[in-house]
Amino acid sequence: MLRDITIGKYYNKASVIHQMDCRTKLAGTLLYIIALFFVENPIVYIPCLVYLLILYRLAAIPWSYILKGLRGFALLLLFTFVFQSLITDGRALFSIGIFTVSQEGLLKAVRLVSRIVLMVLMASLLAYTTTPTQMAAGLEKSLGFLEKIKVPVHEMAMMVSIAFRFIPVFIEEVNIIMDAQASRGVDFHSGNVVKRMGKVMPLVVPLFVSAIRRSADLAMAMEARGYTDAGSRTRYRELVYTSKDRTAYLVILVMTSAVIAAGLLV
Repeated sequence: MLRDITIGKYYNKASVIHQMDCRTKLAGTLLYIIALFFVENPIVYIPCLVYLLILYRLAAIPWSYILKGLRGFALLLLFTFVFQSLITDGRALFSIGIFTVSQEGLLKAVRLVSRIVLMVLMASLLAYTTTPTQMAAGLEKSLGFLEKIKVPVHEMAMMVSIAFRFIPVFIEEVNIIMDAQASRGVDFHSGNVVKRMGKVMPLVVPLFVSAIRRSADLAMAMEARGYTDAGSRTRYRELVYTSKDRTAYLVILVMTSAVIAAGLLV
């Protein structure tokens, strides 16, 4: 399953979404997620999903790649749906042993799972169409005003960039360790959930050691190249808004306003 995880991986494509300024995509993602919290009626999530599908179409990302990224969240979504359905009181629909599924619980579960899926899809689109370097530059540029109150914006952006860059690295590291364990006779695909979790636990120690080693190597490499957080830094490619970004901001504002208005009225 770890081989199928695509979250956090950049998908190289020459699409209109890829070519937009990172600040535009960051603003669109943030406003979209904020707007979702104003929605209580699950029907309003349908146009939100259509909006996302259009963006993915413009980004030229295959549907198989999108579904592969969501596969890792299937168990979490199922657990969230069942848990919310069982713990919420209301008018009973049917019973499962000592548990009762209520109409209010089912509606709350649908609303919560839909919101999680839409947020994951939107955040994934940002990661698919933006490199870690671009994301760090966009964050640093967008939050630059906080430097006036002594907030370490550059250091925060650097940490975000390194975190995103190491996601696929650690996934690949886990796959290598699992292959090494499988060659020694460990079967990660047999047994129930508890037994599978027990087989995965021995992977934690070598993965932790690998993370520490890579972190030390990265810090040493940055020091050897004279990296310092003192003074202002220049960039090889400066962020510049284009007509595409201005049009995108207009669409983002219209969409966000429509979703918030629908969430408050419906």
